[in-house]
This record gives sequence, structure tokens and C-alpha cells, in this order.
Amino acid sequence: MTFKHNKNSKWKKRSGFTIFEAFISLILVSTAVSIAVPTLRVVNLQRKSINERVLATTTLANLAERLNAAETWNSLTSQKLDAYRKEASKKLSLKEPDLNLTLIENPNSPAIKQILIKLSWQNPYGESVDPVSLSLWFYQLERMK
Repeated sequence: MTFKHNKNSKWKKRSGFTIFEAFISLILVSTAVSIAVPTLRVVNLQRKSINERVLATTTLANLAERLNAAETWNSLTSQKLDAYRKEASKKLSLKEPDLNLTLIENPNSPAIKQILIKLSWQNPYGESVDPVSLSLWFYQLERMK
């Protein structure tokens, strides 16, 4: 039995990786990970920011519904709004929330009262975000004669 020895036969029969190929693969994977990790961090912070804004908007909408259901033009006072503000502020899970409820009475239109609800807080970076605000209007009902 004779073997024919071919120079290129060892390349045709080889299996597995060489050290050089493993090193190149390691470089490519580490580059991909080094790009992906900061990107995922930014995406996570953006997700938190969006969730905070949704929470703020929902809180203001719920507070407005409560005010609309419980109060009338005659019963609206700054003291009652302060009580609502204290109660709602306790339930907020935002960083440094600042909830303001302002009663605005226009002397030119005495039958109209406006409540301006404004909520601001800090984002995960510690910067103040653009506040969320909502206005409610209450009208004095004329007595039927």
C-alpha cells in the first residue's frame, strides 16, 4: 500500500480553529459588546424617561377627574386645592416632584374659575424636565327662575 503525499492535504483535512482565527473572533465580539452596552444603557434611560412622563400625565388626569367629580364652582378654594396637592404628592414615585395647583379667578369673567395643575420633576440625570400641565375650567351655573 502506497500513500501519495500531497502538500495541500493537511489543509483539506483540518478541523477546528487556529489561534489566529480565535483571536480575530474575540476582537469582533468584544467590539460588538463595547458598542452594544452603552447603547442599551441610553435606551434604558429613555424608557425610564418615557415611563415617568406617562406616570405624570396619568396622575394629572386622575387628579383632574377627582376634582371635576368632587368639587363645584362654589366649593373651589385654594385651601381645598392645597389638600389635593398634598395627597397627590405623596403618591408620586418621581424624583423630586413639584406639584402645583393654582386657582385662577378672572375679575372680568366672575362666573369662570380655572385650575392650573402643573407637575415637574427631575430625570435620571438630575436635570429638570419640561413640566406636564393641565387646565380645568369650572363655570357657575345660573339659577333657574
